[in-house]
Amino acid sequence: MSLAIRQRSAIAGWWWRIAGWAAPQGIGVLAHRTFALELVSTFFFTLALSTIEGGVVAVFARQTFDAVVPTGRLNLCVALLGAMSELANILSFGWSVAGQGRRLVPFINALQVGVILTIGLMALLPESPAGLYLLVAVVLAARVCWSGIITFRTNLWRANYPGRARAAIVGRLSALQVLVVAVSGASLGRLLDHDASYFRLVIPAACIVSFASLLAYARIRVRHEWKVRQVAGKVMKPWHGPLVVWRVLQADRRYAQFMGCISVFGFGNLMVIPILVISLREEFGCGYFDSILITSSIPALVQLTAIPLWARFLDRAHVVRFRSIHSWSFVLASVVFTLGAWLHNPAYMFAGAVVLGIAYGGGAIAWNLGHVDFSPPSETSHYMATHVTLNGVRGLLAPLAAVGGYEMLRRSGLDATRWMLSAALLVNVAGAVGFVALRVSMAKEMKGFQRRG
Repeated sequence: MSLAIRQRSAIAGWWWRIAGWAAPQGIGVLAHRTFALELVSTFFFTLALSTIEGGVVAVFARQTFDAVVPTGRLNLCVALLGAMSELANILSFGWSVAGQGRRLVPFINALQVGVILTIGLMALLPESPAGLYLLVAVVLAARVCWSGIITFRTNLWRANYPGRARAAIVGRLSALQVLVVAVSGASLGRLLDHDASYFRLVIPAACIVSFASLLAYARIRVRHEWKVRQVAGKVMKPWHGPLVVWRVLQADRRYAQFMGCISVFGFGNLMVIPILVISLREEFGCGYFDSILITSSIPALVQLTAIPLWARFLDRAHVVRFRSIHSWSFVLASVVFTLGAWLHNPAYMFAGAVVLGIAYGGGAIAWNLGHVDFSPPSETSHYMATHVTLNGVRGLLAPLAAVGGYEMLRRSGLDATRWMLSAALLVNVAGAVGFVALRVSMAKEMKGFQRRG
């Protein structure tokens, strides 16, 4: 056996032992193998994905283009970049159409290539108004490809992972992803504080390394894939895509109500980050590193400790019950941020980032699996596409409302940060109350709904 083959075998055995330690017990050989390969793919792929994480790329744009673009226009772009993951999802129904009847793993692999290549283009952008607008377009393109991955990987998870352990497995994958995002984001912030031109070296390096994720993901096999493709039904015409959202909401009244609560609640959440990014620079004078710590790295690191706790809860509870409790953690984070603005104390911003990380831990799990509690197997991707498409609508509207309100209040001579964070808090509370009301209503109508099926 050659030295290269022995080295590859040693690395594979080492990673397999890590997967064995991290995976839930008794999940089966195929699930264990899938989990091991997803760990490898997630690690390398997130190295590139972390550069367009909302809190990272928004801070990068706000500080890099500070003296290049008028403040109002720059703040609008910052808001869009901060909510780009949600904004890109408005096109997710297109992936639901394009991916019907296709093999899951090759399709997801192709989308991974699209994400990595578009992120690589960021290194070529000039520090000019045109460069800022191209940055928004490039991040949107990468996020559109990522929304396709989000839409279809739930089909793979449902096929390969047993229901009793699915939330725990997804929680572990999410934990790895947020750890890489936290460390990469903080490291990038420190480098940019030293020399802002380093991004032209870091981004290509991250993209090149991320191609290793393709090799790992390509080795995944889908259990009974012919059944998964069969239940997806006949391929629709491309212009039928938006009808999927309408059909799902019209056919499933409770899911439509759940999406209504999510829309109100998420609107408030999406208002917070762009206001934070703007105020951390303009009012608190934070650099790249401190701003990325508050908007990205601290929440991500805290999320690691919160994910297992939320995952165990979601494994036992229906997503409506889960959201009726989990949503208040986001409300608490908004309260702390708002206090920081009114007291003009940056310590509250760091404390708010900690609470936000706890909330993100539950959100990461419920985002990927919540729709499964409503959807029949044949409609899983359609329900997920509906979810992410509606999320994209508020991803477009919320940052526009946040920045529009911020600029209007600032021109009026009022403290824009204080009042806009207060407004976001009120919207959050309304959404959380909606989840509680839906839980009570469903409990009266459906016995046992609160337990996960």
